[in-house]
Amino acid sequence: MFRKLTRAAAAGIVMMLALSGCGSASDSESKPSGEAASYGTAAVQLSWLKNMQFAGMYVADKDGFYKDAGFDKVDLISGGSSATSAEAAVASGKALVGISSPLITAPAIANEDAGFKTIAALYQVNPFAIVSAAAKPITSVADLKGKKIGVSDSNTLVWKAFLKANKLTDSDVSTVPFSDTSMLTTGQVDGYIGYTTTGAAALTASGFKATELLMADAGLPMVGETLITSQDAIDNNRAELKAFLKATIQGWKKALANKDEALDLTINDYGKDQQYSKESMAITFDREKAIIETPETTKNGLLTISSDLQQGTTNTLKYAGISITPKQLFDTSLIDEVITENPDLLK
Repeated sequence: MFRKLTRAAAAGIVMMLALSGCGSASDSESKPSGEAASYGTAAVQLSWLKNMQFAGMYVADKDGFYKDAGFDKVDLISGGSSATSAEAAVASGKALVGISSPLITAPAIANEDAGFKTIAALYQVNPFAIVSAAAKPITSVADLKGKKIGVSDSNTLVWKAFLKANKLTDSDVSTVPFSDTSMLTTGQVDGYIGYTTTGAAALTASGFKATELLMADAGLPMVGETLITSQDAIDNNRAELKAFLKATIQGWKKALANKDEALDLTINDYGKDQQYSKESMAITFDREKAIIETPETTKNGLLTISSDLQQGTTNTLKYAGISITPKQLFDTSLIDEVITENPDLLK
């Protein structure tokens, strides 16, 4: 679900950032003292098509949390293989916030000094996994020796990082191009790199018993479904960003507690044109919940990113050949302020 950002594309992002200011009027130019906030429309560039990944935002939109926060409208812009990347949308001013991945945002910052920061993260556990047949399970790094693993082009970077983190070489594991899950079900590969939200559980539900090894459990911690914005927005639209984060947390809290509503909005409203099945979206919801609600988010709040997880993420990126510090990649001051100022979000 993540697309690579080329050096040329990153350079283009920097150019757009320089030429176009991001976001709306600065906080200092906003409402007179005593008046309710009014931020107008906020655009959000999603990382993929409208599916369960964004259910909390659907709830925040439909149930009025964004409106209560001061937004007339929140425009959730679909992503996809040919869509504008979150980084490009934020840089051009097309979006206030984008949903992305450290594997995409970090190169833009490290290679081109683009003015982005990751300000929050939905997934607290690296969602990438090695999916295998339950009859021939791969449940540990040791099990990979001598196996053939299917890897799509978009997952090459995380796979190389995984191999390096676990001191595996090309002679230990055979890597082949991956097209679809039939390569596993027909025995063409012993496993493939997939996403835990749509991996082994979905295959098992379809009748093929599968299992998975989460990369997070094998030396590769990393946040996922990250919320990014521009440094310009952080500097000049801080109150707007905090209002957006608060409403998004409220939406996700309600979505996670109300599975039926989350499914209904995804299948019958926001993602209606995708014709999702309720069974597949229910599986995705359950897997998402497991990597969104963790002991850390129970303690610190949804969307927060602990210092340990920030460091773990940059360590993982280093295995992928991307050198960046937590300070360069993250600015968690906004989400931390939102939680501090709204302790009810922890209930």
